[in-house]
Amino acid sequence: MPTLIKKSLLITLEFPPQTGGVGNYYYNICKNLPADKIVVMAPAGDKTELFDREQKFPIIRLKKLTEINRIIKAEAGFFSRLAKKFSWTGLLGDIKKIVVEHKIELIQVGQILPLGTLALIMNKKTKLPYLVYTHGLDILLPQQSQHKKIIIKKIIAKAKNLIANSQFTGDELIKLGADSQKIVIVNPCPNVVSQEISEWKVNEIKEDYHLKDKKILLTVGRLVKRKGHDLVIEALPKILEKVPDTVYLIIGNGPEQKRLETLANQKSLRDQVQFLTNITDADLPAFYSACDVFVMPARQIGPDVEGFGTVYLEANLFGKPVIAGRSGGIPEAVIDRQTGLLVDPKDVEAIAEAVINLLTKPELNEKLGLQGMDRVIQNFDWQNQIEKIKNILG
Repeated sequence: MPTLIKKSLLITLEFPPQTGGVGNYYYNICKNLPADKIVVMAPAGDKTELFDREQKFPIIRLKKLTEINRIIKAEAGFFSRLAKKFSWTGLLGDIKKIVVEHKIELIQVGQILPLGTLALIMNKKTKLPYLVYTHGLDILLPQQSQHKKIIIKKIIAKAKNLIANSQFTGDELIKLGADSQKIVIVNPCPNVVSQEISEWKVNEIKEDYHLKDKKILLTVGRLVKRKGHDLVIEALPKILEKVPDTVYLIIGNGPEQKRLETLANQKSLRDQVQFLTNITDADLPAFYSACDVFVMPARQIGPDVEGFGTVYLEANLFGKPVIAGRSGGIPEAVIDRQTGLLVDPKDVEAIAEAVINLLTKPELNEKLGLQGMDRVIQNFDWQNQIEKIKNILG
């Protein structure tokens, strides 16, 4: 590892207290770097001031980044709207000012588009090096536009390094012309702590949600189509034939919630499927501890793909076996028949069989869960992952 780490500026559209895996990924990286070597530029928002005061490293909040997020949320055609409505010159000026004021030597880019374009322009004008983080969908989705694909290739070509959340994402970068020597794989690590959960807390949850003497399936994640909540609901009738005391807990919220609720009602599963939309991070470990099997048969839908899958590691951390879809970067997070079971994410029958297998074979359930726990403890620690980033910040 280099003895000197360059002082860097992370420019990102996602950062706590915003919720989401990408923001947590960047936060864990920043808090594990020397506090005097990292500055963060992120969107302003509710509760950001309180959060920022508690951090050891400086965070600069810009309303201009908040505005970019607002425009992006409108989705279709957002790049054209950004070009028409947003002052990129003004944002470039803000970046230049921060670079000078904080003596920045390197830029870290959180989103290849649109922020990678700013780093590319800065590099052309000032020779300031930059690295780019990539997660899967962020590089697959823009390729539907030839114009955006050309821009991405230019950003990749000029980057000092490219950080990918999985080898799957790294391979996608290589398809875009990236030099494999520039790619560093930094896997996300669990965002929950495997502290001992009191039996009282687990029992309280089971009492509150009517889970006593039930076999509990759990999914944690944003309610979007690729996650596969619908496939688990489709598989439940067959599961209930073999394991009639099964319940399915869905923790999260998102655009698919109404459709999933309708599907559960249509299949007369209102009593077996519970949607828990307001579970706090503090209570989440107790749900992992309470469940019997974690299941999320995520599949790729067009460019929408699971680049890795941190939630599988989180479930493993609590000694729970997982069932996952064989797609995207998931086989790097879940080792088939070692830490869980990989299934064809489009095969409802295969999902049902995998669930029944783990719910009716306690020895297999325990074996996969304990092996998963050991793997996470041994391999997925933020301090170890951060060393890979420190190696490229010199």
